[in-house]
Amino acid sequence: MKKVLVFDEIAETAITYLKANGIEVISNKQNDDNDLIAHSDADGMILMMHPVSEKIMSQMPNLKVIARYGVGYDNVNLDDANAHNIIVTNTPGANATAVAETAIMHMLMAGRSFYQQRLSITEDVNNIQIGQEVTNKTVGIIGFGAIGQKIDQLLTGFNVKVLAYARHNKVVKNGRMASLEEIYTQSDFVVLALPATSETNNMIDMAVFKKMKSNAVLVNIGRGTVIDELALINALKSGEIAGAGLDVVAVEPISEDNELLSLPNVFVTPHVAAKSREAFDTVGLTAAEEVVRVLNGQAPRYQVN
Repeated sequence: MKKVLVFDEIAETAITYLKANGIEVISNKQNDDNDLIAHSDADGMILMMHPVSEKIMSQMPNLKVIARYGVGYDNVNLDDANAHNIIVTNTPGANATAVAETAIMHMLMAGRSFYQQRLSITEDVNNIQIGQEVTNKTVGIIGFGAIGQKIDQLLTGFNVKVLAYARHNKVVKNGRMASLEEIYTQSDFVVLALPATSETNNMIDMAVFKKMKSNAVLVNIGRGTVIDELALINALKSGEIAGAGLDVVAVEPISEDNELLSLPNVFVTPHVAAKSREAFDTVGLTAAEEVVRVLNGQAPRYQVN
């Protein structure tokens, strides 16, 4: 019987599907390397955020597939996976609605300082800035895959003008494709829906903040490393931009002493954009389907290496 390692609290849809396909399911917290290496005979793995590279792969000789539980796969070393003939998959689009809803929420929370307004009820919070509405504004969306397109769709009704950037032209429901330069200089809200790659690392830096409007609000629901965090902090403190809504930061989990948490024009959530019941079930089932395909000798739908 094939064995697949999953993480505790995985969606029941994934476990049910794996067992229905004759697979033995092993579960642990996936907190450290030993949690993975302890099951060195596993044929497949459904992985959350723990990093996996040569050290682990070399000690799991039966491993044929690593299915990332989500869209991002920057915690898996693809070169090492290729060297061990391990297929790596993800689940594009499975959590798009949940993440897009989070982006809209961050636009509203950061754009209107709602979190600081709430704090003022029970804490001594002063000088809360009066924010701007989303309605009738220009919204730049950088990264226009399933999540970016869903954000565009959900913005229908706000009467916004969307400027979207992607490697390939796509239909923009509420606007048009645009260059990065247009997005930086014209947008009232800039939403980042990008993966972590060598090309996107620190792409939003000091030079970009100097191009942005002083009323601009930056929202990131992609990966924290896309933003130069020190440059962001400086831009927020100097008034170069008006605010930021962040579901992701450079180093996670975010530390209590991260300066972003103390700034009066920032709203932060702890990487929870994809955490809805619906998304959790859909992502789990999609990841499990990929594992079964590979272990049955079939081609996966969402291979990334």
